Amino acid sequence: MVAGPFRQIPIAGGATADLYVLRYDNAGRLRSPRTESQLKESLGAASDVFLFSHGWNNIFATAAERYRGFIEGYIQQRQQYSLPVPTGYRPLMIGLIWPSTDFVLPWEAGPKIAAAGAPGDPEGAQAEQMLSFVTESLEPDADAALTELVDARTALDAGEARQAAEIVLTALWPDADPDDGAPPPSVDEVLASWSAMNGVDAPVPADPDDFGTVGSAIGTEPAAAAGSSLDPRNLLRMATVWKMKARAGQVGASGAGPLVRHILGHSTARLHLVGHSFGARLLLSALASQQPARPARSMLLLQAAVNRWCFARNVAGTGYAGGYVPVLDRVERPILTTFSPHDEALTKAFPLAVRGGHLGEPDVAAFSKPELYGALGGLGPAGLGGLGATEPAAIPGQEDYDLGSGRKVIAIDGGREIDGRPAISGHGDISNPVTWWALHCLTGSG
Repeated sequence: MVAGPFRQIPIAGGATADLYVLRYDNAGRLRSPRTESQLKESLGAASDVFLFSHGWNNIFATAAERYRGFIEGYIQQRQQYSLPVPTGYRPLMIGLIWPSTDFVLPWEAGPKIAAAGAPGDPEGAQAEQMLSFVTESLEPDADAALTELVDARTALDAGEARQAAEIVLTALWPDADPDDGAPPPSVDEVLASWSAMNGVDAPVPADPDDFGTVGSAIGTEPAAAAGSSLDPRNLLRMATVWKMKARAGQVGASGAGPLVRHILGHSTARLHLVGHSFGARLLLSALASQQPARPARSMLLLQAAVNRWCFARNVAGTGYAGGYVPVLDRVERPILTTFSPHDEALTKAFPLAVRGGHLGEPDVAAFSKPELYGALGGLGPAGLGGLGATEPAAIPGQEDYDLGSGRKVIAIDGGREIDGRPAISGHGDISNPVTWWALHCLTGSG
C-alpha cells in the first residue's frame, strides 16, 4: 500500500475528503507508519475526523471498500435531504484494518455431520482454518494434544470433550472478561455451552450451587458425559470467538488508543467513532484505555459484539462495573448503539460462545437467561437506569433521536420495519439509510 491517503472521496461543492487506511497487526502494532505520519500532519486542517473500525471477516480490500461505501452513502443522504454543510467543514476519514480472520463468523455455518475435510466440503475447510487459528496461540504440547483430539473429527466422547475444553479454556480465557468482569467459565460451563450449540438440550442446574452442571432431571454430569457426543467444530467456534474478542480489545488499547489520544490532544477536530461488531469493541477499548485531553464528539456502535452490561456501574448486582463505563464520560454526545432481533449471530450464538462464570445468579444458566450474557448488538444495553434509553430506529429525513435529557446511551431498535423491511435485517446489515441517518443525527450533518 502506498503511503498517504488511500482515496479521495467527493463531498459537497466539488470538494473532496481524504480517506486514510491504517493497518495494525494482531497485537495492535502499527504497520502503516508513513501513512499515519501524513495523517497526523493533516489533522490541523480538519474540522471533523471520522474513525471507522470493521468487524469480522474483512481483508484489506473488503474493509476499504466497505468504509468507502458507508461514507458515500452518508454523503449522498445529506444531498438527498438537503442537509446543510457546516461552515468550514473539512472532514478527514480514517479506516482501521486489523487481522479479523478470512472466514465467516463461526456461528454462521452450523456443523454438518459429514466427513470433515472431504473434497468439496466447505465445512471441513472452515474447521481446518479454525483449528489453525486456535492452535497458533497454544504451547506446543497443548497444540499437539488438541490437534490429535479434534483433527478431522465430528464427534468426541465425554472424556475427550472435557480434555479439549480444558486445553482451550486454560490457553484462551485465563482471566476475567474485561467487558462485564465475569470470571472465566468452568470446564463444566464450557461443556454446557458446547452442548447447547451442538443441539443438545441445555443442562438445568440441580441447585444454586451446581451452576453449569446437568440437573437431576438429566443426570449430575455435563451433557457430554450423559451419553451425548459433541462436535469439536463447535468448541473451535467458541475458541475462535474468544480469541477474536481478545484481539479486538488488544488492537483497540495498543493500536487505536494512542491514535485517538493523539487526535484529541493535538488537534481541535471533532472526533466521530463508528465501529461494527468486534470493531465496536476495538473502539470502546481505544477510548477506555486512554485519558484523552478532551472527549470525542460522537460514537456510533453498529451491532456491537460486546456484553450488554459493559456500560453498567453495577453488573447484574455483582457490585463491579462494566469494562467500558469510563467511555460514558469520554464522548460528548450520547452513544448510539444499534441492536436487532434479526441479528441471529448476536441473539442466539453469542451468549453461548462468550458466557463466563455466573454474574451473581448461580441458579440460572445462560440458556435461560440470555439477558445476562447477551450482546449489546443483540438485546441492547443493560444496567444503565436513567442514563440509557431505547428508541425505535428513526425514519431517515423524518425523525431524529433525542440527544438531550442527560442520557449517555441510546439503543436503536433495528427490529422496527421501515418501508416494509427491518431497519437492520442481520449482523452485517450496517451500511444502509438508517445507519447513515443515525450518524447524521449525531454529527448534526457534520
